[in-house]
Amino acid sequence: MAVAARIKYFRHVRDFSQEDLALRANINPAYFGQVERGLKCPTIDTLYKIARALDVPLPELLRTDALPASSSDGRLRLKELLSRVPEDKLDKVLNVIENIVDLF
Repeated sequence: MAVAARIKYFRHVRDFSQEDLALRANINPAYFGQVERGLKCPTIDTLYKIARALDVPLPELLRTDALPASSSDGRLRLKELLSRVPEDKLDKVLNVIENIVDLF
């Protein structure tokens, strides 16, 4: 059930619908819905497809510890977003973030 909750969490962070993620992972949407609800136990191959579609390392998806508390959800989302910034653009993005933080 922990893996299903993590899949759902990362899907929400990415703002994907169940169908969007299932199609990105090349998985039947009905089957994916059962996986996310913890009704089906996916193979490691299916979990790998889901992790790739979420752009999350498979070990991160398989962690069994609790999901981040709601107070740190924003930090996790920021970390996730920054991980998708191309390396050559990262300095510009960080500069924008620093300027925003300075406003506070």
